[in-house]
Amino acid sequence: MKKKYIETKVLWPVLIILLLGLVPVGVNPSAAEEIVGTILSFITENFGWVFVIFPFMILIFFAWLVFGKYGRIKLGDPKDKPQFSNFSWFSMIFTTGIGAEIMYQSVIEPITYTTGPPFGLEAGTLSAAEWALPYGLFHWGILAWAIYALPSIPMAYALYVKKIPHFRLSAACKPILGKHADGLPGKIVDVAMMLGLIGVVGTSIGLVAPMIAELLSEMFHIPVTLGLLVFVIALWVIIFGGSVFLGLERGIKRLSNFNIIIVAVITIFVFLVGPTIFMMSNTIEALGKMFNNFFEMGLTLGSINGESFPQDWTVFYWAWWIGYASLIGLFTARISRGRTIKQVIITQCLIGPVGCWIFFSVFGNYALNIQLSNLIPVDSIMAEGGQTGVIMAIINTLPLSAVIIPLLVIAYLIFSATTFDTASLILSSVASKKLDRTGQPPRLYRLFWALILGGVGIIILAIGGLEAVQLSSVIVGVPMILVFVLMTISFIKSVKEDFGEGKATLVKNSKLPISESNNDQELKENEVKKSN
Repeated sequence: MKKKYIETKVLWPVLIILLLGLVPVGVNPSAAEEIVGTILSFITENFGWVFVIFPFMILIFFAWLVFGKYGRIKLGDPKDKPQFSNFSWFSMIFTTGIGAEIMYQSVIEPITYTTGPPFGLEAGTLSAAEWALPYGLFHWGILAWAIYALPSIPMAYALYVKKIPHFRLSAACKPILGKHADGLPGKIVDVAMMLGLIGVVGTSIGLVAPMIAELLSEMFHIPVTLGLLVFVIALWVIIFGGSVFLGLERGIKRLSNFNIIIVAVITIFVFLVGPTIFMMSNTIEALGKMFNNFFEMGLTLGSINGESFPQDWTVFYWAWWIGYASLIGLFTARISRGRTIKQVIITQCLIGPVGCWIFFSVFGNYALNIQLSNLIPVDSIMAEGGQTGVIMAIINTLPLSAVIIPLLVIAYLIFSATTFDTASLILSSVASKKLDRTGQPPRLYRLFWALILGGVGIIILAIGGLEAVQLSSVIVGVPMILVFVLMTISFIKSVKEDFGEGKATLVKNSKLPISESNNDQELKENEVKKSN
């Protein structure tokens, strides 16, 4: 790797802070978890209202864009065409945005919500079960994907319309920060973003690796040990390290396309062999309950009755999505050249949630039906084997489980790999001074960050500090809200300067891009006539 490509002012602070953070976790994981948990409790109790309002404000901002003239702006030059097909584009956004955790959480969350329901309901009752699926759909739905989409727009606009030379969040803040975007304030923004991203991705490795180890244990009748977990992570590093090395076209795109097909096959199979009528009926009811109580579910904080469910789940989830949003936003921006702002928003805020709802509708309802029917002793299995034990027990109730388990191993590995290789690409891009002619960092530098992520995952599992790292990564959500607000204000400032009132002639005659549909062209011509 040549030094001229590496931004050492970002790289070294990240590596040093990462090391300083992992050492105390390794020395005393329980104490670190307690300290971080105290900080997180303080944040959720005192700033929970910020987290619950934030996604609703994003929806208002997106409505202004989608239904206004700025939604027609093309992210690129007027003649630019999308780099990827619609299928590949959506596959990469979706698989990166949810990772293998959707396959894990869509099974376990409805069960967890039934045993720890919202609104003060009695645990384990049918009333509690009625809210199990709606909250799963809510937490993985429109508001979550709106958080993901927020940084995508300013970053893509800065990249492909303003032609900024750097692939960093700080660069998208330049209209407001000015020269400080390249100075200390900009470096702080990028370092905070990278640390949060390493935290959430490292935690994802720590969450999903045990599930894959359980599946391999079931297949080969071997015990789940640290060695097996390290083997799983090594497989990931090989897969996503190779994918990152190959790049977007030959690596990440192919992995995403292949994984969508495998997951679709498994999902259709479970839908057909499972309680199909129950799945369809309960999904319709859950969607109705979610939309009917959308604002109550999104804005409830338990201020009167002291209920902890909103902080434990909703506020925590929004903070978690904010931690991941820099990854999804930067990656979506990177692959969205030639799309319009409206297309990016609609794809992420509507199509993304539908994909997640399909998982909960099939896998969540399958698990919920087993729990309600008492086909297996879910509570006792949870007490003995934890969440992974419950998921394995549910998988073993499927017909042809000996065939499904190997497919699940492949799906889990590749699903996670698409998230981790994207994270490696983004981390290496942010910590680069310059990108190559394809808009990517050097291959060895991408591989370096793949190894860093794998190493962090192994360390977290070895020292047992998963909870502390998970909570720490969520705490980063607070400053990231400020960063995203700054990016959004910068974007509004730029777009009004480029396409605002009195700029019709500039739009007509300059190279600044507007989507060229017939209606849009007619509208522009009318604007030009009015301005004359």
